[in-house]
Amino acid sequence: MIKTDICIIGAGPVGLFAVFEAGLLKMRCHLIDALPQVGGQLAEIYPHKPIYDIPGYPVIKAQELVNKLIEQIDPFRPGYTLGERVDHCFVKSTALLWLPLEGTAVTCKVVA
Repeated sequence: MIKTDICIIGAGPVGLFAVFEAGLLKMRCHLIDALPQVGGQLAEIYPHKPIYDIPGYPVIKAQELVNKLIEQIDPFRPGYTLGERVDHCFVKSTALLWLPLEGTAVTCKVVA
């Protein structure tokens, strides 16, 4: 069983950035995604597509953005469960949530 502060469902750009913000607050994160790799639709569907609306980048390819986000969160050492879906979330106590996955279970204080 995996224990963490925050369980983030979705390892796309928003989920990756959430790890960064939580890491700044010294919170441990675990990312869960149904896809077999990090990056969400950017990495899965159009990794070579240019993106024009990211602050600080006049233009950046989708996979490049995913790679930069992974690099940014690496110091916070998030956990990953990829290729599994979250179907249920149970409250086990006032300070603990339990997410049973296909091959893994995660306990956390917050689900994002």
